[in-house]
Amino acid sequence: MGILDELLGGGQRQKEYRDFVNRYEQGHPSEGYSDQEVLKRYGDVSHAVPPNQYTQAAIEALGKLSPEDRAAFLKMLQERAAAVLTDLHGKPGQLRDMLGGGDVQPQEQAQRSNPIIDMLGSPQAKAVLAGIAAMVVKRVMQGSSRTA
Repeated sequence: MGILDELLGGGQRQKEYRDFVNRYEQGHPSEGYSDQEVLKRYGDVSHAVPPNQYTQAAIEALGKLSPEDRAAFLKMLQERAAAVLTDLHGKPGQLRDMLGGGDVQPQEQAQRSNPIIDMLGSPQAKAVLAGIAAMVVKRVMQGSSRTA
């Protein structure tokens, strides 16, 4: 049984996720949960839905940020992209391999930090990840109540 089936089936898991959605919708979207909870909830549901539903959840999550927070999030993404490109310059062939579909060596991946975890230092990034998870869950649970 997948996470979406569990959310539709009710029970403790649905209650936990409903609580998460409620906390997301109250107050500032980057507050009310730990970094670990955001990572877990996002990891549980982000790949469980089709791309169009993920995109819609991301749009809704970004829409909950203030214009200033959206600008700060965009700036952080731009800075990270620039840092990645600078790092790639020091590793000949890596950009070519990434763009051409070549695999990065496993030991190189193990030495790098986790970009998702690193992003949680930004309240805007935390709000976006939490928002995507919350919007996916909310849509799934609202869909189940409409068909019940």
